[in-house]
Amino acid sequence: MDSQKHDRISKIINVLAANPEGMWLRHLAQETKIPPASLHRYLEWDLPDIVDSLGVKDENGKYFGLRIIRLKPKIIEVIETGGMDKLKSFLELSKNI
Repeated sequence: MDSQKHDRISKIINVLAANPEGMWLRHLAQETKIPPASLHRYLEWDLPDIVDSLGVKDENGKYFGLRIIRLKPKIIEVIETGGMDKLKSFLELSKNI
């Protein structure tokens, strides 16, 4: 993974960890300073195993209207019990399963 991508994914996880109730996609984009289209790609391609996307999809499966993004409950639990280092270990382990 290149450095910029790693930094952006870390920002996304840190902001979501600080907001466990979730946040709107556009607000997450503002907080992380990642363009919404790029943020959407990270959420759909790199982070689907650790985030929940809550919103309404059209018949083609595309989100429209409000979309709330949050870390999955297990991920929040991992962070609360062991911090970001434990999350990193958890994610590395889950990639090997």
